Amino acid sequence: MTQVSVELVVMTVHHGALEVLLVRRPGNVWSVPAGPTSGTPMAIDAARTLSEQTGIAGIRLEQLFTFDRGGDSQVAVSYLALIAADRYPLAPGPEIVEVRWFALDDLPALVTGHADAIAYGHARLRAKTAYAPIAVQLLPETFTLGELQAVYEVVLGERLDTRNFRRDVLGAGIVEEAGTARRAGPGRPARLYRSRGTEFAVIASERRIAGRIGQNGTRGGVPE
Repeated sequence: MTQVSVELVVMTVHHGALEVLLVRRPGNVWSVPAGPTSGTPMAIDAARTLSEQTGIAGIRLEQLFTFDRGGDSQVAVSYLALIAADRYPLAPGPEIVEVRWFALDDLPALVTGHADAIAYGHARLRAKTAYAPIAVQLLPETFTLGELQAVYEVVLGERLDTRNFRRDVLGAGIVEEAGTARRAGPGRPARLYRSRGTEFAVIASERRIAGRIGQNGTRGGVPE
């Protein structure tokens, strides 16, 4: 009988870098949060595993990929999430020694296969960088277009043209003006924006401008 487990690739943008959540088990073994399934729907098992091992609950998880973890005998169904780390305090579970965020370019030695899951999750995020909805969920309720652009530059790992970014975001109707401004130094205060529309509207907008994003050069082969 094939044994099925779940793995959680949870990422955030922090200090200008993309980071992933890892747990340390006894014996100094680092991994993404992971655990066996229990017969309930796997999405429920994934949410339970994440909550029990890290204290993070109530986030949206997207099924990522199914990995072969032991020939025909073991498979792992991975899930992906991008969250604002400062909104979710970490609390190690009973079998977890430590929970910690790591920059993608500074990971410790990991359980076999988990580096592949993280790389695949990063590729998926880059494939979804259509100026919504992945960035706005990392920002406060109101934000500047510069802050929005900075998040996408971290995920993509490259600079975006500011004029094109503003044109595409405003033209797609992803955000709306909040009616206020913020002064962060000399010069004119920056206008504040907020996310708008339903999830369906956001997804439709993603599709309309996805081609423009590709022209900015998302490197490498990324999954759809």
